[in-house]
Amino acid sequence: MDTLEIGCCGAYCKTCREYRKTCKGCKAGYAEGLRDLKKAKCKIKICCINKGQASCADCAGYDGCPTVRAFHNHPGYKYGKYQQSIMYIRTHGYAEFLKRAAGWVGAYGNL
Repeated sequence: MDTLEIGCCGAYCKTCREYRKTCKGCKAGYAEGLRDLKKAKCKIKICCINKGQASCADCAGYDGCPTVRAFHNHPGYKYGKYQQSIMYIRTHGYAEFLKRAAGWVGAYGNL
């Protein structure tokens, strides 16, 4: 199971046009030392990778995390869908999430 295509925040990167062309996603390259986490700007990514987690779904402190809460509460439909993805993963696991997301055409879809 490859969780590299699931963003720390709950976005499903595999369907993103930029990810398929030029974007490395939020996790690829850090474990191998190809990218420097000190240069990262996303607080969610920094936290997730420093904790060695595949996404915020793995974090015991998720429910009280002000960083991810602020992100998921941004105005805009997609942020709520990313939160929904994290909750789905927490309940059903990554394998089930990836099965559901396989038919998506964007970074979120119906769960």
